[in-house]
Amino acid sequence: MTVLDNFIAFARALPAERREAVEDTLAALMYSYAERFDFTQDELAELRRRAAETDPALSDPDHIANLFGKPFRA
Repeated sequence: MTVLDNFIAFARALPAERREAVEDTLAALMYSYAERFDFTQDELAELRRRAAETDPALSDPDHIANLFGKPFRA
């Protein structure tokens, strides 16, 4: 039996009120795989360019704290 087969058996055995949450989560996961969320070729090129950067510039810690509402420490 595959993991998917096991999952389906698990979900089917749940009571209806618990199965709804599993179905909602699975629907959200499937939705997140929609092509509209894929990176464009330009975005992929930019990600490759940034990943190849040998001396990246890091964001100012104050900018990060303002963005997330708290400081992050390395």
